[in-house]
Formats: sequence, structure tokens, C-alpha cells
Amino acid sequence: MGQTGRAPLLRLPISGWTVRLGRGADDRAALEVYEGCRMADVCVATPVSVSVLRGAWRNPRGGAPWALAWGQLPGGASSVSARFAGGGRNAAVRDIPAVVLEGIYWVAEAAGGFAGVTVHAGPVLVSGRLRRARAR
Repeated sequence: MGQTGRAPLLRLPISGWTVRLGRGADDRAALEVYEGCRMADVCVATPVSVSVLRGAWRNPRGGAPWALAWGQLPGGASSVSARFAGGGRNAAVRDIPAVVLEGIYWVAEAAGGFAGVTVHAGPVLVSGRLRRARAR
């Protein structure tokens, strides 16, 4: 990322994953997402192609159930809500207000067994399935 004074990692309390804000090419804001020591994703802000829902993961098999999602705020949006939903008939549903980072990115996590997420950010509504994290 080319930044000398790196921001500290922010540990997410439910999943244990971490995020860090940084700078990308042309000094654009970037979000780094880590699963343990492994970088799971890096998003560099761009007004051209905004990834409102960039990543969506859930616990490894056999682990305590959780869900995690992140992305970039679309233009004009100042808040994001994430609706995590389980699979099946009697599936749990949980609405979570996302944490907005520097007005550019958002992160949301929830405890529970979920299979998908729907994100509402301003006029944008997008859904995706949660990918299974690897066991450590």
C-alpha cells in the first residue's frame, strides 16, 4: 500500500477478523481486511465502480457461528444496514447497522448462523451469499 505511518488494525469482536484503513494508488483510501495473518481483501476507493458489497464471510465449519460483510459506500449514502439471514425455513434474520469508516467504507458483523446478507446503502440494495472461512 506504500504507506509509511500505517493505521493500527481494528479487531472485529465477533469474528476475530481485523480491518485497517490505508492508502492506495494516487493516495486513494483503501480498506484492508485480514483473516488472522492472511489478507483476505483490499479495496481501493474509486468513484467509477463502487463495490457496495465487496466481501461476505461466515465462520469455519465447527466454529462458533458468525457473519461478516464489508464494502464501499455509494455516493450520497452516509449509512449502511446489513440484514444477515440464515438458510432454510426457520432461519434467523438479524438487521445490523454497519460501522462506517472514514465515510468511505463500511463493515458489519453478527453472531449467529447465517447464509446470506442484504445490504441497504442509500438508494442501493444488494444481496450476496456468505462464503465459508477456513479453519485455522
